[in-house]
Amino acid sequence: MTPPSTTIRLARLVAMAVLAVGFLGSAASADAAETMQLPRTPAEQPDAVAAAGTAASEAATPPATTRAEAQDSQQDELARRATDPTASPPNFSFINDVTFTYRNRADGTPVDDTGYALRFQPVIPFKAWGAANILRMTVPYEISGPNPEGLGDVTVFDLVILPQSWGRLGIGAVGNFAAATSDVSAHAAAGPAIGFVAGVTKKLNLGLFNQNLFGNDVAISQMQPILAYQLGSGWSLSLGDLQWPYDGKRDEFLSMPIGVQLGKVLPVAGQPMRFAVNPQYDLKDLAGSGRFKLNFTVTLLLPEGKK
Repeated sequence: MTPPSTTIRLARLVAMAVLAVGFLGSAASADAAETMQLPRTPAEQPDAVAAAGTAASEAATPPATTRAEAQDSQQDELARRATDPTASPPNFSFINDVTFTYRNRADGTPVDDTGYALRFQPVIPFKAWGAANILRMTVPYEISGPNPEGLGDVTVFDLVILPQSWGRLGIGAVGNFAAATSDVSAHAAAGPAIGFVAGVTKKLNLGLFNQNLFGNDVAISQMQPILAYQLGSGWSLSLGDLQWPYDGKRDEFLSMPIGVQLGKVLPVAGQPMRFAVNPQYDLKDLAGSGRFKLNFTVTLLLPEGKK
């Protein structure tokens, strides 16, 4: 048998161990109660519910600043492409040419008249045999002024666009069809067309476009310098449609216009459109030719299909 003194000592040790375990268990329960809390009902946490609702509403509705920035970005992209003949979006342009002053005729007779012509210019990008193309047609109609009224020479060109590391290169063909009432010797002429546009910076493009027409007694090479700077928010500043035709038969330029175009892309009833004004002064002193004119362009920018 175990001596009484030993039994008493064991009983004391067991009692102390039980007390220690009970004390540690109570402390652990208190810590757990502080750490673990039951979820509160919406009535118990109105601030949290309101905050969650506000966050969900903000996530569902983009901030006004974000929407405005996205719209500006779209307008800037359309403005950049609209001033680049190698990257034009599909569009219909109505170009109003108003000539205010003319040079005297060959016999010295002054031309006291104001000319007005309307040009319809559709641009249709498309793909053929895997290559990007841009087809453009220009249909002029003389409405009033010293020149014969009616349909003018119709021009059609197609460019195959070849992307380059520095920009885009366009190679194709151009054709010109004179009006039936015209007294020119050749009512049809055609030739090669080539152009390039290089992105100097994100906002600045430089380039050159050349069209060549050959036919019966026709040898014309037309140069168009390209310079466009994007001002932001759909605004752009460019040279516009400055065509310098050189007549190889006469060995002289037929026109040498200079000018600048200010354009703006903006939605009208949800439809993207571009408006541009382009004053031009012709440096070529040719008898009876226009001296100063103003081009006002209204362009309907059409949606593009999925690529």
